[in-house]
This record gives sequence, structure tokens and C-alpha cells, in this order.
Amino acid sequence: MQRPLVVTDPSDRAPELIREAGQLAAAQGVPVRVLAVVSSEEFEKDSAVIDSIAEAEGKTYDMSAAEYAKNVAQSAISDLLTDIDVEAEPLGRAVKNDQKRAETILDVANDSSCDYIFLIGQRRRPTGKAVFGDTAQQVILNFDGYVVTATE
Repeated sequence: MQRPLVVTDPSDRAPELIREAGQLAAAQGVPVRVLAVVSSEEFEKDSAVIDSIAEAEGKTYDMSAAEYAKNVAQSAISDLLTDIDVEAEPLGRAVKNDQKRAETILDVANDSSCDYIFLIGQRRRPTGKAVFGDTAQQVILNFDGYVVTATE
């Protein structure tokens, strides 16, 4: 393992998977990238909560969806990897809808020359995957490196 990428999102940061990837990267002496991918819908929902908190504090938090996603990745690193001796880089990407999530993950992995991707998959029946698709399945089928998945 030379360049691992761990994928997370605001709804479930997959703490066990992030820690496991961090520990494996530390054992190999390589840095880990933590990527948060946020859809427009997730950002709008979460930004309404952030705005109400900011208003109560008398502050403003003006950020784009991509900046918000990077903050999610940084928060995952701060909460889950600070006690592990590993260099971690936060990455954030915004997508218009969930259909673009897998494509975005693959683009980041390829642009960063990653050889491993760690991500959470959803438990679905085969017919559900055929009808709705599945990010983990698309990544597994289209990535040239190793993909480690865990299910929710």
C-alpha cells in the first residue's frame, strides 16, 4: 500500500473504517487521504443547521459545498486519527447528486495515484443494486487498485 484513499461523508464518517485505514497506512509508513463527498442535497440540509448555529453564536459561516466537504474530512481526521502516527490529508468534493459520487471518488483516486480505496457500502438486495446502483459497486468494478469495503 502506497497511497490509500478513505471515503467518508457527513452522514456516517465510518469511524471503524477510517481508523483501520489509518492504522494500516501508519504500519506501512505512508500518508492517508481522507475524502468527504457531499451532495448538493446534503449540503443544503446541513448548511441550514450550520446557519442556525452561527446565528445563535452571532457569527457567519460562509462556505461552499466543497469547503464544507473538506471540513468534514478534516473533522474525521481530527476525531479519529490524531492518536495514530500517520500523516493525513483532508480532501473535499461536492457533487450535484448521488449518481456522481462514484465517478468523483474514482477521479480523485486516479488523480492522486491511489492504490487502495476504503469505503462504506450499503446492504442492498441484488435487484436494488440493479435498479438504483451502488457507489461501492461502481468503484469496485471501475478501480484498477484494491477496494476495501465495509457495510453499514
